[in-house]
Amino acid sequence: MKKHLWQILFAASVIWASVVSVLYWQLKSNPRVVAITTDMAGVDNTQPQTIQLTEMEKGTFLRQYLERYFTYDSNNFWQSQTSLTFLMAPELREKRIQEIQRLRDKIQSKSLNQKSTLLTLNQTDRSHYSALLAVQISEAPGRVNTLYVNASLKIESTERTLENPWGLMITKLEFPQTSPAAPAAANTLALREKTPLIITFPCAIENIQGEPDSVLETKITTLNISEVQINSANKLSEMVKLTAYCKDKEYHFQVSAADKTADVFRAFSVDVAQVRKDSGAGKPKKKDRYDKTIENVLGIEVEN
Repeated sequence: MKKHLWQILFAASVIWASVVSVLYWQLKSNPRVVAITTDMAGVDNTQPQTIQLTEMEKGTFLRQYLERYFTYDSNNFWQSQTSLTFLMAPELREKRIQEIQRLRDKIQSKSLNQKSTLLTLNQTDRSHYSALLAVQISEAPGRVNTLYVNASLKIESTERTLENPWGLMITKLEFPQTSPAAPAAANTLALREKTPLIITFPCAIENIQGEPDSVLETKITTLNISEVQINSANKLSEMVKLTAYCKDKEYHFQVSAADKTADVFRAFSVDVAQVRKDSGAGKPKKKDRYDKTIENVLGIEVEN
């Protein structure tokens, strides 16, 4: 009896190992990243699911892609640029790989260091975007040249893979204009309802105030620099004047309703800052529900 039992167990183990091996090689040859949601009723789990991406995810994808596109040095040019081609449509990918191969030896023979900073990102329609980047190029110690590059892009949703976990791909990428001169900085931003606008400041923002108040929702993330997210549930009926306060500087700008083109990202430079005024600059920030929860639970007062 024991002899037959061991034979049955051995046969079952062989079958199980064979099934797992087949499934593993199928997954390896055609990888998938499946989104898990709380409502899976009526969903065919045998088919790849289309993932609904938020505007915030699209903006983050484009920000990282554009800055990585122009940021490399002589040592990592090949690796950094070929990895980006997985985020491009097949036609663009093939064209870009050919360009990388053509430039590879030339760039690796130099002591080149290139860094880009995204200055603006605008959404011109549902899938089209325009951007402005500052690209700093250094080929000799102590010598840096700066170019300002305009970019025009189009993105589409695609299946998420190990090479492209975003579920987005670039289907159009053009650079219509390059200039050595910095464009004039605009202090009026266009906000589309239910679409977040991200603004970065080169300092730690202590507070941000709007006039009229309570029209916009703002969230501040502060480290050495600050990132402010601005949202509006409804289309703005009037222009909102905003002031962001750092320790010794303040930034003044306006936000209005977007017509066709909406701002997705804007990086404010220190050049547009003003010296912080004493009058009104220290107005206490209204305590939100998180501050009040901390006070109630811990029994301490949160200072503004």
